Amino acid sequence: MRLSRNGFLRQYGPFTYVFDRLEAFDEMYRDAEPFFRGLSREPREKEEIVRKTLAAFDGADEAEVRRDFDELYEPLLAAGVVLAGDAAAAPDASDRRFSYDAPNPKTSPDEAVLSAADKARLPQNVLGDWFAVHPSLFRLQLDITQACTERCIHCYIPEYNPVFLPFPKIAALLDELSAMGGLEVTLSGGECMMHPDFGRIVRYARSKDLLVGVLSNLTLLDAEKTVLLRDADATVQVSLYSMDEAIHDGITKRPGSWRATKAAIERLRAADVPCRVSCPTMKPNYRGYLDVLAWARSLGMDAQTDFIIMGKMDGDTSNLGCRLDLQETRTLLEDVILRSVPMNSEYFDPAKKDSMLSDEAWMAQPVCGAGLDSLCIDATGEAYPCPAFGGFRLGSVHERTLRWIWEESSAMRRLRSVRGRDFPKCAHCENRDYCSVCMCRNFNETGDVFKPAEHFCRVAAVNREIAEKRMGIA
Repeated sequence: MRLSRNGFLRQYGPFTYVFDRLEAFDEMYRDAEPFFRGLSREPREKEEIVRKTLAAFDGADEAEVRRDFDELYEPLLAAGVVLAGDAAAAPDASDRRFSYDAPNPKTSPDEAVLSAADKARLPQNVLGDWFAVHPSLFRLQLDITQACTERCIHCYIPEYNPVFLPFPKIAALLDELSAMGGLEVTLSGGECMMHPDFGRIVRYARSKDLLVGVLSNLTLLDAEKTVLLRDADATVQVSLYSMDEAIHDGITKRPGSWRATKAAIERLRAADVPCRVSCPTMKPNYRGYLDVLAWARSLGMDAQTDFIIMGKMDGDTSNLGCRLDLQETRTLLEDVILRSVPMNSEYFDPAKKDSMLSDEAWMAQPVCGAGLDSLCIDATGEAYPCPAFGGFRLGSVHERTLRWIWEESSAMRRLRSVRGRDFPKCAHCENRDYCSVCMCRNFNETGDVFKPAEHFCRVAAVNREIAEKRMGIA
């Protein structure tokens, strides 16, 4: 028996988290760690794994422990999360790899490429509830360089210096992430493929039993990097802004970028590398974003839009000139809400209406997951809470360990202490449940994490109007 190549085990307090990227398997088991301590990616005799379990239950009825073991493993074996056979090589024959041409019948192509972090953030799940009380570093984003091949008009990164986080430091961070029970590492930038050690970083991350994600414009993807990503079972997210070459290149400010990115997406498709296409929507492309989603879905890829254009991390808001105005946003939200167009964030699910919190409950809870399950490190080694929130510094990995920043940083503790009551304007707002409080968005646009960016207050009102009309409330 052994764990599948896309299966992962992590222990968080009393919970064992079992996740499989391909099988849409996402389960928590309480007080079950002894049953999993003998399982690994290397094939082992079932009896050896059972014996390790029995050793943890000294004095227990052996027959009962064996029955519990078989009962626990039955669905794992049926789902393909755990593989078994009569010989050590037998599990290899049933160990699936991602394929666009042979999607898992238990899930849609979109769900098949969801990352572990996506799954962990599903509402009302045990893992998310645990992190809210016991912050655990589940995912780390490494911005391994500031350099980039593009100069996108909406980008929140203020500068593109040729700064690269050194490989020895990256390896040390991955060692720490693994030791802390982390599951996912996302490589970003700038353009992460510009890092001279990009291949080495990907391979090392996978060797640490981490799920590897890559955020890239793919303009540097070649045959060698395609094989690298395939061998590492990596997932990729890329932005394609239009099916009109001139519009895409106008957004990136780099002629030829559309052809390079589109060809790279097709190359990943041919190589069966899981890829999600994102189409951030702004003034130049909002009339054609649906064409991008349709094209990506014709390839079997997950595709989403997003209109959340934020100010730059240094407080410069000059990039917001390309952001959709309120009427353009209304048009997009009508697509999202009325036509069920998939979106990265800010969409409204009518089923949520029955679980909306009272004012008192809302004010007592954290407003977001910043500092609860994820962390970012920039190319200079500075830690910050989440993508785009680079102005809120938590400490330098050149001066402190990753664990110290996560557990001891005063800035991190301050961040985790924030509750809904710290946003008095939002607490009693009639549009509160059709919005999401974002400290990063506030900070980048207003300079104050507690001062709402007024544009999104107006967007929330439009969101509410459309959603309630759909539900027959107005």
